[in-house]
Amino acid sequence: MKKYLLFFLLIVLAGCSSKPSPEKIPSSVKSVFNLLVEKPQFIMYLNFGNMRNTQFWKDNISDSVFTADNTLGGIFNTFREATGASLSGGLDELYYTNSWTGENAFVLKGGFDRDKLNLFVKNDSTISKKEYQGGITVYIKKENNLQFFFKDNYTICASNYTEQIEKMLNTADTTKSGLLLNDEVMAAIEKINYKNNLWMLTTEKTFIRGIFLNFIESKNPRLDTTKSLPIDTIDNDNAHKTDSLNKTDKLIVNELFKQVNSVSLSAKMKNDLDLNVQFECVDVKSADFLNKLITGMITLSKFTSPASKNVNPSASEKVMESLKVSSYDSSVQIDILINDNNIDDFRKNSFLKKPN
Repeated sequence: MKKYLLFFLLIVLAGCSSKPSPEKIPSSVKSVFNLLVEKPQFIMYLNFGNMRNTQFWKDNISDSVFTADNTLGGIFNTFREATGASLSGGLDELYYTNSWTGENAFVLKGGFDRDKLNLFVKNDSTISKKEYQGGITVYIKKENNLQFFFKDNYTICASNYTEQIEKMLNTADTTKSGLLLNDEVMAAIEKINYKNNLWMLTTEKTFIRGIFLNFIESKNPRLDTTKSLPIDTIDNDNAHKTDSLNKTDKLIVNELFKQVNSVSLSAKMKNDLDLNVQFECVDVKSADFLNKLITGMITLSKFTSPASKNVNPSASEKVMESLKVSSYDSSVQIDILINDNNIDDFRKNSFLKKPN
């Protein structure tokens, strides 16, 4: 009898997992928050200095991952040309926030070559200069109005908006301003599990709604969500608001974004890459609903995948099968470990590319 009790206990313990303990925000990171947008739509933090020292970075990551033809790619290219600092070396940290009203704010930390910048400005007619009190020079890239200045020898502040630049110019080290004034966002950052390498966060309801829209619209193959969702918890009055989806999906999208306070992605990089997606919900009931939704979709995806029909699964399907969903109080989390066994599947999804 005792051996059966022990066996049962082991099964129970194996099925239980303790709630992760979020890492503390490094004081050096928090000290930069006063320079960022107070009410951001989206926040991103990348610590290239830490990540470059990991085996995973050395084996699998290159500048090409981050230098796509978009706003951030342009930012990286500008500062690489102007100061010599790049993702491969010199650029150690990047902070980014933007807002619905248009303001954005970048803070870059690293080793910057001011002599190279002076030569770059002298030879590049697309960059102008504007002098401010205190002898501070703001450099302006004319084609996109990217403005930037040295806050100190190791910190560059940048924005496409003059008003934000002037806020950053007037912010002292001890000033409580910017993101530090937003208690809701600061509380959400505190809950992020991994804070030392990479994290992204949004608390904006409209942005969160867009995340769920993209997730549900991209289902392939199309899933009958009615088989796995607690539809009785959904507000039927919202069904008409999302015309591009079927009736069930309309109900899901218009309820989910109200039930989620924040969505974050964070990563811990060492020999492998641990990715964690967190949905911080308004209460335990909402978290239970979201857990059932995500788990149901993943389960149905497995049942309808070629792997279940003895056909070789695609990279996307193998990635889906490796997801682990957990729920802790009002938090729902998706974990995935990227390592030598599955990294090719992620590369095929353009998540990672081999270094050149």
